[in-house]
Amino acid sequence: MFKFLAKKFVKDYKNIDNPVVRLNLISLSSIMGIAMNILLFLSKIFLGIYTRSTAILNDAFNNLSDSVVSIMSFLGSSFSKKPADEEHPFGHGRVEYVMALLVSIVIVYVGLNLFINSAKSFNEPNPNGLNLLSFVILFAGILIKVYIYLLNTKLYNDLESDLNLGVMLDARNDIISTTAIILGVFLQRYVSFNLDAAMGVVVAFFVTKPGIDLFNETVGYLLGERIDRDIEKEISDIILSGKYIRGFHHLDLHQYGKGHIAGSCHVEVPGNITVAELHNDIDSIEKKIRKNTGVILTLHSDPTYNISDKEG
Repeated sequence: MFKFLAKKFVKDYKNIDNPVVRLNLISLSSIMGIAMNILLFLSKIFLGIYTRSTAILNDAFNNLSDSVVSIMSFLGSSFSKKPADEEHPFGHGRVEYVMALLVSIVIVYVGLNLFINSAKSFNEPNPNGLNLLSFVILFAGILIKVYIYLLNTKLYNDLESDLNLGVMLDARNDIISTTAIILGVFLQRYVSFNLDAAMGVVVAFFVTKPGIDLFNETVGYLLGERIDRDIEKEISDIILSGKYIRGFHHLDLHQYGKGHIAGSCHVEVPGNITVAELHNDIDSIEKKIRKNTGVILTLHSDPTYNISDKEG
């Protein structure tokens, strides 16, 4: 389904290296997530009220929070597409990280509320059992979440978007929690305590944990954690491949959204060659770095030695 919609609504949808195409695919997946999660919320809220099941009601509101997550994912990808302007010369790519951070806060908030509600329901009567329609609705919900999980897993691997990661983790946890609800209803007859409330606590845990993980990861991005060491190594090798460059220092790289890394570096060059010769060498290195890694790097020349006629 997603491939069909991407082909129809996203121009050049296979070119995921294009930042605009990447963000358009994230937006499309978010719209699909909104529609599916609202459908699941409406069906489960009705089912939870009918069966008096706290765990099912918790699961319904978890689906509602998932739709909020998808809305925020859509907004994040939409704002990230805005081009650079005078106030934001490196573009708006970090909006994706800001939205991912807000998504993590929403997930944690919902999870804590689900835990509180479940803990309060331990002394309430056990819920009614599931009829065939109830079982069909819950099982259909699992199948929908499996699709959402597989879709966002692929998109996360292809696009490296924390927004897709958040949706993927939510879907995975929903699969686990809804399965636990079904098992809890069938096992309730064999225990005397309110197993539904216990399952509600389990659901709350699986909602909260990935929210905390996503929060920690996005905070790392926003605080400017170190760029991938493999990229640094490749850049270092290219710099040292320059004809006149003997060393470098102060390699500073900054990420302004996925696929948008810029930085600067001081390179050690001879002080007794022409400006034209030096410029040609530096320019070729900068172009090679951008072509091979996608990083926009500005090299600053530090004349630290003189080249002999024999070396020249």
